[in-house]
Order: sequence, then structure tokens, then C-alpha cells
Amino acid sequence: MRVRNKGDNREKNRIPQEAIIRFCTGEQEECRLARMINYSSTGMYLELNYPPPKLGANLLIEVLEEDALLDPLVEYQNPKTCYYAKVVWKKNLPDSNAEFGVGLRYLSSVPQES
Repeated sequence: MRVRNKGDNREKNRIPQEAIIRFCTGEQEECRLARMINYSSTGMYLELNYPPPKLGANLLIEVLEEDALLDPLVEYQNPKTCYYAKVVWKKNLPDSNAEFGVGLRYLSSVPQES
């Protein structure tokens, strides 16, 4: 199922799929977790419960498997799906379970580790 908001100007339809991601920016020494809500061939939408990265920030994003959240050793046994993306918009979400919404545009994908 694809979602398209009649009021937006997106080039590509969004595919709803929730996943936990980890992202790092050049300015942060630590990586943070967020929830991906949907994605397309050009970007993804995240929701966070803490202040988002700056507009224009470049992020390295890893899509995490649920098993990796329960057992950190699993993370190192499976190939990772990673992306480079740029923060292109962000907004407060007063009527949501999350505090902030963040829109990302892919810069490139990183080949999976073998």
C-alpha cells in the first residue's frame, strides 16, 4: 500500500513501513535511535522524541533488525542496510506520540557488509 498526501508536492509515493534506525551526524560523537515511519526511493520520514539534527545535516543511517535491539551480538552477525541522507525539513508534532518529525533525502546508499 502506498500513501500519497493530496496536499504535498512529493515526486515519489511513500511506502508505509516502520523500522528502528540508528543515525550519526558528523557533529555528534554518539549515534541516536529513531523510528522510520515511511520511505520512498528518494527519502524517508522519521519521528523522534528529542531535538532533531540541524537542517542540512548529513546523516549515516543504519536500519536495525528487531533482533539486534534485543541482543547486540546479533547486530554484528547480519549484513546492515545503510544510507547517507540529508535533513531537508523538520517540524514539531504537537498531536502525536513523538515530539518531532524529520524528512530526509537520500544522498546515496552504502553497500551491505558481507
